[in-house]
Amino acid sequence: MFFKAKKKDNFHSDSPGIVLVKLREKYARAYERYGARFFDKAKLEERINFQRATRSDFQRFVVDEMQFYKTMETKAVEEETKRKRQEEADARMREIMDANDALIAHYPDVFFHPLATLECRRIVGAISNLFPEIENELRYVFQGRREWSEIKFQLADLERFVYKPPMRMTAFLSHYVAELQKWGETGRDDADRKFLQTAAMCLTAITNEIRTTIDGLVDADKVRAAQITARLDAIVADFRLSDWAQHGLSLKAQQRLTLR
Repeated sequence: MFFKAKKKDNFHSDSPGIVLVKLREKYARAYERYGARFFDKAKLEERINFQRATRSDFQRFVVDEMQFYKTMETKAVEEETKRKRQEEADARMREIMDANDALIAHYPDVFFHPLATLECRRIVGAISNLFPEIENELRYVFQGRREWSEIKFQLADLERFVYKPPMRMTAFLSHYVAELQKWGETGRDDADRKFLQTAAMCLTAITNEIRTTIDGLVDADKVRAAQITARLDAIVADFRLSDWAQHGLSLKAQQRLTLR
């Protein structure tokens, strides 16, 4: 505060010159901490010069300056507190992002478009690398069984994330890029969320289908199927998409029931 609660300045006993020295010292210290936005020393000098020029009541002038100082100090402290909280939140977010980046660093960074974010590029890399192999494995295990039509449908969904260079984006990838171009930075988070959640749903839908049928497979095929689900689960876990996947699939199931 302008004057410490434990020690009040007695302006009646100080000369105007001493009072102004104290006032300027207060402003100088506050300026060093909070800056000119709240404590503009040049503006203070203008007010002092105006008081001298008009020969207004000096005690009234000092009381007004005290009140003004307290008001500005309160605003400055509030903003500093808010800034520190934001900095702490940003630091925590950077830690989370760094941890996430470390988990997905081993996946290829598929640069399918300059606007695509790193997380989306890496999940495209993960799926693009994985897809041909699991498609062949799932075809080997399930083709000829009644579950194959559903798995084949889910594979087609997942294939939307496969990028075949040079510049061969699927319609889904092109739509994501178009959203980024349309909305720019303001729409990036929403576009990324939809993109990653869709990927998570596609990956999890396949593993869910395999798990419901795995008991009916012969032992050798059980091993193949379990290896596939482990690799799909690893991608979902590394990108921390499990909750998004379950939420999205639950909503999708509810919509199907509504349409019936």
